[in-house]
Amino acid sequence: MSNNHEQTKKAVLSAVRERAEQTRPVQAPKNLNGPKALGQYLQKCLKHHEMSRVAFAQSLDMETELADAILDGVLPDSELHSDLLHELADAVDCEYDRLVQALKSNLETPPSGWASLV
Repeated sequence: MSNNHEQTKKAVLSAVRERAEQTRPVQAPKNLNGPKALGQYLQKCLKHHEMSRVAFAQSLDMETELADAILDGVLPDSELHSDLLHELADAVDCEYDRLVQALKSNLETPPSGWASLV
């Protein structure tokens, strides 16, 4: 009787695991190309305004390494919050919405007032 109980238990657990795998929600892939697209768009804006990377960094009052990371698309999108995007838009004289489109993400403002990308 103990053997039947163990077999039933194993069968039930196996069925539960299989069902859990089938119903597990699939996460949408994160936008890995968004920061790269944003950087490329910003570089085009810089070229259009004949602005150097150094001048871009100075206009934002940030280290050139950080500006380069943004322009090269290596800064993670989690760091590209709404306030920064507004500053970038002002620095290259373009619309904020264009940068959001280039980033291809949705902006959300949490209760703390800081905007973050989701």
